[in-house]
Amino acid sequence: MGTLGCINDMLQRDKENRELRKRNRERLTDTYRRLLDTRKGTDLSQMRVEKMEDICRKTLEKEELDKAANFKAMLYLALGMALILLLVWLLVGCSGKSSGNNQSAVESDSVLITQGGQMVSAQPQDSVCHLPVTTQSVKDSVFTEKELQKIQHELQERYTRSKIKDTQLDGNIQGWGIEDNYLVVQLCLNSPEARAVFHKKVMDSPAIRFEGPTKPAPDNKRYTSDTLDIHLYPEFSAYPYTAHTATFVLFNQSNHEIECGDPYRITYEDKQGVWRVLPINTIFHCVGYIIKPGSRYLFEANLNPNVLPNQPGRYRFFYEVELMDKNQEIMLMTEFRLDDIEKAVRDSSV
Repeated sequence: MGTLGCINDMLQRDKENRELRKRNRERLTDTYRRLLDTRKGTDLSQMRVEKMEDICRKTLEKEELDKAANFKAMLYLALGMALILLLVWLLVGCSGKSSGNNQSAVESDSVLITQGGQMVSAQPQDSVCHLPVTTQSVKDSVFTEKELQKIQHELQERYTRSKIKDTQLDGNIQGWGIEDNYLVVQLCLNSPEARAVFHKKVMDSPAIRFEGPTKPAPDNKRYTSDTLDIHLYPEFSAYPYTAHTATFVLFNQSNHEIECGDPYRITYEDKQGVWRVLPINTIFHCVGYIIKPGSRYLFEANLNPNVLPNQPGRYRFFYEVELMDKNQEIMLMTEFRLDDIEKAVRDSSV
């Protein structure tokens, strides 16, 4: 294409562009006029007062209706919340009432325990009345912590006032405490006779359970009575079989200081030749005694004859000591006898 062709083409395009700009201006003008027409509103100067008051009245009525609707909604919500709280209170109240029926009440002159719909009562120890024997209907009842604490407090008071001296319960009770859902009484020998005395003279309650060995356990252990120049021997070779205590001597002839305490144990030989553990109270004071070289220590051991009447025969006494400078523990054992001393004296005088 030559130079003239290019000029003609440019003129032609310029003409087309002028026509396009003209049409765009016309469209913009038309759009502007339509916008002006849409913004035309009512002329307030031509509106009557009555009509304006009517509009205000309707606006206020609409606001009042909206307020009333909001108030009803809030009222319904509050009623719903109150109903829910009432239901929760009723459920909690019923639960508390059912558990309250299982609570015991300690009165000034009696103890009341409600279990499984049955009332279990107790009178003061002075009247020698006691709680009824546990029945199957209340045997498996679950006791609350509050009930057990009240029963335990009453048990402590009754035990203080009880008259169990020289019975099979004398020296037999090691202690009691709350375990799980019951009040557990620990006995040295958990025999039917001891439980019967407890029910009669202390307390009989379905909340009480007894623990402890039902018969003396076998124990055939043996140790020496003389080692490392430390000696253990009874003060007397024989004691009356009715004796309540026996005395023993610990003699330290070593070059070491030894330490000992209160714990000990005793075994006896039964009629069949089996060595068994003598049921004694194994709750001891936590104390320590220092025995210097060349010194001796004399102490008593409880034979607990009320729990299991002791018979004439052979007995073993076990006692543990410790060499302080070596931290070495040594178990010592010595034998002694229980005999009918009075009969032996009578026979020797004949």
